[in-house]
Amino acid sequence: MRTPSVVAILGSTLTGEFEDVKLMNELLTKKNKKTGWNTPTHVDAASRGFIAPFLYPDLEWYFRLPLVKSINVSGHKYGLVYPCVGWVVWRRKDDLPEELVFHINYLGSDQPTFTLNFSKGSSQIIAQFYQFIRLGTEGYKNIMENCRENARILREGIEKTSQFNIVSKDAGVPLVAFSLKDSSQHSV
Repeated sequence: MRTPSVVAILGSTLTGEFEDVKLMNELLTKKNKKTGWNTPTHVDAASRGFIAPFLYPDLEWYFRLPLVKSINVSGHKYGLVYPCVGWVVWRRKDDLPEELVFHINYLGSDQPTFTLNFSKGSSQIIAQFYQFIRLGTEGYKNIMENCRENARILREGIEKTSQFNIVSKDAGVPLVAFSLKDSSQHSV
């Protein structure tokens, strides 16, 4: 039986807010010591894995924290590539449960794979590699800073209308989420 992981979400899809992965690591470390458990953490960084390193380089959320054993990221969101590319990265090979690995005899040899579909085109991977090389750290940083600035301008414009409640956070994913104010809260 595998030990379950605690999952930290790096960027809520509702508010864009980052959960405090460092605090979660500290609290879970204390709980593990108290109980004798060895519960690790998985970080769901789907689109935010391309935002945090560039907008918040000092944020501690990845493998520098000892309990983080795996992280998933989707390249087709802020990674700027075609739909359906994403990956999970494990700290060590031993952290990947063997039950998740499929062994396929392909051309006479064992091919261990961790995918939902063994035979798949490589265009997404090639596109992601191209973007990494073409943009580099500075390029992705500039794009994410531009996204943050666009979100700030949009937020300010929406706030000026006095018709909406802003529910997104300033720090986190560069997005603007809002709801209509109750009609008693504003004048038309």
